[in-house]
Amino acid sequence: MTEFFRSTFPSDPPLGWQRMSVGDVLKTVSNPIEMRNDEVYRLVSIRRRHGGMFDRERLPGVRILTKDLSRAEVGAFAIAKRQVVHGATCIVPPEFRDAALASSYAQLVGTELCHVEFFAKLAQLPAMTNAFYDASQGVVVEKLTLSLSRWLRTKINLPPLPEQQRISEILDTVDEAIRKTEEIIAKLKQVKQGLLHDLLTRGIDDNGELRDPDRHPEQFKDSPLGRIPKGWERHRLLNLVTLPSGQLDPCIAPHRDWPLVAPDHIESATGRLLAVETAAEQGAISGKYGFEPGDVLYSKIRPYLRKAVLATFRGLCSADMYPLRPHHRLSPRFLLAAILGEPFSQFAETVSMRSGFPKINRKELGEYILWIPTRAEQNQIAAVLVSNDRRQAQEEAELSKLHLLKQGLMEDLLKGRVSVSPLLAERSK
Repeated sequence: MTEFFRSTFPSDPPLGWQRMSVGDVLKTVSNPIEMRNDEVYRLVSIRRRHGGMFDRERLPGVRILTKDLSRAEVGAFAIAKRQVVHGATCIVPPEFRDAALASSYAQLVGTELCHVEFFAKLAQLPAMTNAFYDASQGVVVEKLTLSLSRWLRTKINLPPLPEQQRISEILDTVDEAIRKTEEIIAKLKQVKQGLLHDLLTRGIDDNGELRDPDRHPEQFKDSPLGRIPKGWERHRLLNLVTLPSGQLDPCIAPHRDWPLVAPDHIESATGRLLAVETAAEQGAISGKYGFEPGDVLYSKIRPYLRKAVLATFRGLCSADMYPLRPHHRLSPRFLLAAILGEPFSQFAETVSMRSGFPKINRKELGEYILWIPTRAEQNQIAAVLVSNDRRQAQEEAELSKLHLLKQGLMEDLLKGRVSVSPLLAERSK
């Protein structure tokens, strides 16, 4: 591992850079807390890889029995010495002022040679992960403990301070773009849940807008679901779909070459397919259900996970799933929305526990009552949901690009493959 690390950080630093040990450019800080019997501290644990802190509040009046506490140093580079495999590091944020760290964490501050913000980014490189391992002790990988003194002898290549600052600014810009994109995606997911509820209870009027039960109460009627639009019809779910009547052998052609979808291939609560593999690739041997494009594949085990997806190709699905084939009165995309919606999900979770095992059978599935609008309105509802999904997919594609950009920039800038000196020269003019 040592040799791999040294080959990742060449012994010859780029022009203008210096090769130094971590201990030469960062200084450890120790802010021991002298505990009194009546004192209570807020403990902080670094749990998330590269940049997150988990704050555990102590209840008033509860005495901390942990010894060797130190006060968190705002702006310091903090590292968890235990469970090195997780690579938990971060910059201590202002909100953790006066919080307490256990002795299993180390804190380091920058010097006149190194900005701590730059070093925190350097610590995210795979090469530094190798250095953590190289300086760790233990038999079980998950329980390795970092030897701080050994790790401080790790050699790194360091640019001048102005270049460190410029590199940090560039990477911070990308991080900010990633953060904003993640916020947009999170908001779209929240909007989708609310939108799904509104569409399944209010529908869309002739003007293409959500019906308003407050402004136009005459457009609604009472139902077990509450107020729903007039004209919506009540049906048992199994009167609107067809379930499979037999199984196919995944070991013989052509079925062995068909995609095989299992519950693990479907993302929870989103209707998204995460992976596509053939039956042969998965080594399937037991009987499977066949499905066609337009079928909704629903996982009948652990309904609380809300796993369903609309098929866009022919294939096989696990016997732990139902391929629901909608009749002509039911839009496939509307059916998926209904299966992922809150009313059906609550129903499925409730009935699935009758036997003590979370699984919904055909008889229980046949008990569900579905309220549906006209096929034309179903198509309008489907179009709104598809548009929302498309927007989310675009943002997620952008997020993937940003992560790739960051990865490339980190490798180029933090290792000196690309120099920011021309940018610095342009700034000084």
